[in-house]
Amino acid sequence: EHLLTANYQQLSPTEAKQRSEFTKTQLMNLYNHHKHMLSQAEVDYFKRSVTGFHRNPIFYGMPKVHKSPLSFRPVVSCVNSFPSIFSTWLDFRMKQLLQFIPSYVKNSNSLISELRMLDIPPGAKLFTADTTAMYTNIDVNTGLMAFRTLFNTYKDAIPQTFPTEFFLSTLEIVMKNNIFTFGDTFWLQLQGTAMGTPAAPLYSIITFVVHENTQILNNFQQNIFFYR
Repeated sequence: EHLLTANYQQLSPTEAKQRSEFTKTQLMNLYNHHKHMLSQAEVDYFKRSVTGFHRNPIFYGMPKVHKSPLSFRPVVSCVNSFPSIFSTWLDFRMKQLLQFIPSYVKNSNSLISELRMLDIPPGAKLFTADTTAMYTNIDVNTGLMAFRTLFNTYKDAIPQTFPTEFFLSTLEIVMKNNIFTFGDTFWLQLQGTAMGTPAAPLYSIITFVVHENTQILNNFQQNIFFYR
């Protein structure tokens, strides 16, 4: 039921193999072209990771046992897949961009520490919000544009050694080529954040930052005492 939607396209084994090989070639060409901009530790990481056996990502459903009727959370395991090598590097580099996100909070303890220091004005109200199918609802082109906007906004603060072109090109390939297996079938994700890829959590957070800055905070900053 989940895969037979507009978000996915079934591929033949031959199509899946050809597309996966082409994706691998694209990523390696990018790496070879830009590796002179990477640190020695990053170069060593790629050298170790790209050799050896790599499996296809695998789709499965995780039962939500607290739901009635029973439903499933779709999961794609990308462990030891070739694209995950580059997605893990993207996640590493994204962590360097978090300093430019004032609303980002590292964990619950950090939030509690900040809240304890607040002098909250009388009449203030507390609101929380959650998203529905956040990963699925982030169009890839929207996500890529958000990162370009972030790089342009903070171009004076981001180190010149940051491999921006390599980063953006790799991000586009990883997000647009999420191929996985389900049983003996092969599938390509057509829309949304690539499921299961290591960079997905920070990718979605940073993408939403642009919406925060342009829509939420830009329009309602005068009404918001504290926003995280």
